[in-house]
Amino acid sequence: MSYYMWMILLFAVAINGRTIPRNPLEKNILSFLTKWQADVLSIPSLKSLKIPPVQYNYQGRGIKMDYSIGDMELTGLNQFSIENIAASEKTLEVSLTLLFPVLTLRSEHYKLYGRAYYVYPLRGSGKMNIVFRNSIITATVRFTSDGGGTRIQDFLLNFDVKEIEADLENSSWPINTLLNTEGAQILEEYYSTIVEALWDYVVPTVNDYLLEVPPSRLLQIIVHSE
Repeated sequence: MSYYMWMILLFAVAINGRTIPRNPLEKNILSFLTKWQADVLSIPSLKSLKIPPVQYNYQGRGIKMDYSIGDMELTGLNQFSIENIAASEKTLEVSLTLLFPVLTLRSEHYKLYGRAYYVYPLRGSGKMNIVFRNSIITATVRFTSDGGGTRIQDFLLNFDVKEIEADLENSSWPINTLLNTEGAQILEEYYSTIVEALWDYVVPTVNDYLLEVPPSRLLQIIVHSE
């Protein structure tokens, strides 16, 4: 799964009525995120996210295959809630638990080939539609001062997708069946790949932006975002 998607999932949230801020920083973060959800900030909208093509291979559950997915669109990012938030200005640490009721990933073209159970040929090519239901992501990000700026010092990420509904047009049996019955477990197998992508691509990108932004200025940006 593309690192662009996980960058948005990590930092984009909506407010849940059960989430009550316990300090001014948490209150300001919630205010910032509410504006983002409402699409009133001069940053990319959460209504639709474009994801570039990917190419991977998979081996497991009696299946070995290579697959590629063309340009993708992810929707539903603006329809989720914060289950929990904890933020400390002293330690520059933010923890979030996010609930995404429905996320939909679409592509006009995917392609796969391989074998199932060593002998059964697998083929597929066409449109792709995958629905992720009741996805929960828990993330903790710790910032630190770095010279005159700020950088991400550490982060932890856990996710739990309750259900996946997949429709890969013109795909061989048992691709759709496998994704619909065991897709959530298969996604968990990509955990290390996702975390690696965050460290290799997302963290450096965020750190480049924060290079000349001291912690005090970062807090002001959150408070006065527009």
